[in-house]
Amino acid sequence: MIVWRTCRVAVAMLSLLLAGCFLFHVGPTSLEGTEILEGAPKPPPADSAFDGCAPDGSQPDHALNRLKNRVDDAEGYTPVPWSMIAGLPWPKWSVDHFRYQWSKRQRRDVRRFEGAAVEVEGYISGYRREIPEPPNCYSRAGRHRDFHIWLSEKPGDPLKNSVVVEMTPRVRVHHVGWTEDGLRALQRSRSRVRVRGWLMLDQMHPELVGRNRRTLWEVHPVMHLDWQTSAGPWVSFDSLAPETP
Repeated sequence: MIVWRTCRVAVAMLSLLLAGCFLFHVGPTSLEGTEILEGAPKPPPADSAFDGCAPDGSQPDHALNRLKNRVDDAEGYTPVPWSMIAGLPWPKWSVDHFRYQWSKRQRRDVRRFEGAAVEVEGYISGYRREIPEPPNCYSRAGRHRDFHIWLSEKPGDPLKNSVVVEMTPRVRVHHVGWTEDGLRALQRSRSRVRVRGWLMLDQMHPELVGRNRRTLWEVHPVMHLDWQTSAGPWVSFDSLAPETP
């Protein structure tokens, strides 16, 4: 187990060191309208241990883990269009460093937007249960792994045009209705969904931009998920999943 974790950390570090060699396929970016994100409250994360995994998870980036492991609900969520998150600029220097290596100025640059509680609508283009990862102490147990969800602007859009949103074990344990079967139903029914959660920059996956994500900005963790019925009303994902064709 120790050797396996060491190899995982080594791969993560190597990907960051080589990040400068990648040609990022970044779509159009814009700061138009983002003052609403800059002015939104950004409370410090409230995190918790979970089944023996500490709030800061495992190496290499404990500061990033603490953001992913937050469990606090916001007093209110700022509605933003999908296109704003998809087009939000992200600093290219961030992929070359772990967060403890960032300067104070660099942290301030990211905090202009990171930590805002946002509400965004779209369609589920795909989902999967993630592999063992640092925030969850590399646990292989299914209940300890994230649900990685691709949120697109239109039904059936390719994953490369999606924004990643993630359901974490620490939040999911309070939502027994958040299941893979339910996510499958949402995807197949092409129901419009509404996600509420915390805006976060995940600088660990630069090589995936343009391949299976549009941006490094994510809604992570997801705190609430609703879906829209054909008649118009919104229904909580906790209580009811849509019927599939």
